[in-house]
Amino acid sequence: MIILLQLLSQLNRWDEMKKIILTGSTGLIGKEAVSFLEKSGHKVYSLTSANCNLFNYESVKTFFSEIKPEYLLHFAWFTGEGYLEDPINKKLVDASMNMLEQFKNNGGRKAVFAGTCFEYKFQNKPLKETDETEPETLYAKSKTKLYKLASEYCSKNRIDFGWGRIFYVYGHGENEKRLTSYIINNFNNDKPVEIKCGQLIRDYMYTKDIAKAFVKFLDSNVTGIVNICTGKGTSLGEYAKIIANKMKKEALLTIQEEETSQPAIIIGDNTRLTKEVGFNDFSSLETNLMELIKNN
Repeated sequence: MIILLQLLSQLNRWDEMKKIILTGSTGLIGKEAVSFLEKSGHKVYSLTSANCNLFNYESVKTFFSEIKPEYLLHFAWFTGEGYLEDPINKKLVDASMNMLEQFKNNGGRKAVFAGTCFEYKFQNKPLKETDETEPETLYAKSKTKLYKLASEYCSKNRIDFGWGRIFYVYGHGENEKRLTSYIINNFNNDKPVEIKCGQLIRDYMYTKDIAKAFVKFLDSNVTGIVNICTGKGTSLGEYAKIIANKMKKEALLTIQEEETSQPAIIIGDNTRLTKEVGFNDFSSLETNLMELIKNN
């Protein structure tokens, strides 16, 4: 009898959980979001290439009709080599809108999609959600287009919609060509590291913090654009120095300040994230980098 009651109690808890479809659950940020979603009371259904091809619209239709999720968190996007100008960006806009339609058809309540800071027109001050956009790459243009289409669609269909603009990212499983992995891997192999534009300042946020911020955003009453960022800048030179110091490889590091056409500063204003969404759980850059070094 006790065992039966325990089973019934467990089933009731599962029924009370909020059903969510998560895309990109094997990606850099998505894989970190699963546990935070579950802790927040979500029953997570991961949409992956193994169980549903995002470009197969019939498959997506079936997936959503079987689950009937209340929530949707969309990270899936192509970020492989050449992603900035790859034509697949256009296909992903269409596929994302099809997915949103299926979400609506099955009673969806709130969707949060991942955007990028590269939608903005850069300026030498923290970027606010209300600032002008000026996307330059196909990737950024596609994200900008998707935001406009999705926000209009959700407004017409009474779906709460959030758009999290992600700034610079570092975390476990990062592509080896990205800055953090490049530095750590080189130092591990006693190879030199050269930072050519060490003066550039960027807003780096840990993937676990980004995942937590998105879950907090999803669970809040906040809609619209929210910058997912620390609001603090670190120069590329200083970033590399921290890793070099932790690994005791300072002799292998060279930092230069070459002229470049890249924006001098890319920092986000995170007032909406901290004040409206209520996310303030930022972890330490040095602690996180040490963790990455140990687990590399």
